[in-house]
Amino acid sequence: DMYALMRVTEYEGYSKVDPTIKAFWEVVLFMPEKLQKKFLLFCTGSDRIPVGGMAEMIFKIVRINSTNMLPIAHTCFNQLCLPPYKNKKQLAQKLLIAIQNAEGFGLE
Repeated sequence: DMYALMRVTEYEGYSKVDPTIKAFWEVVLFMPEKLQKKFLLFCTGSDRIPVGGMAEMIFKIVRINSTNMLPIAHTCFNQLCLPPYKNKKQLAQKLLIAIQNAEGFGLE
C-alpha cells in the first residue's frame, strides 16, 4: 500500500509539501501494481511489504541537487535520493528508468 508508505516517509532536504515530493507521490501512487513492486524492490531490496506492515518501516527521501542524475536508492537504509526535477514528466521518466534498470543483488 503506497499510501501507507507515504504516511511513514521522512524527508531530508524536502518537506512533504514540496512540489517535487507532491509530483513524486502522484507518480508512485498511480503506477500499476507491478511497477509499484519494482519501486519497492528498487528502494528497499524487497518487492513485498514488511510482515508488520509499512508502519514498521522507515522510508526516507533525501534531496540530491544534480538534476541530470537518475534517482539513487540505498536499500540498506530504505532511502531514495531524489533530485528536484523541473516537472512531474521529467521526474516520472527518470524514476521509471532507474526502477526498470535496477539489478539489485540478484536474489529472488
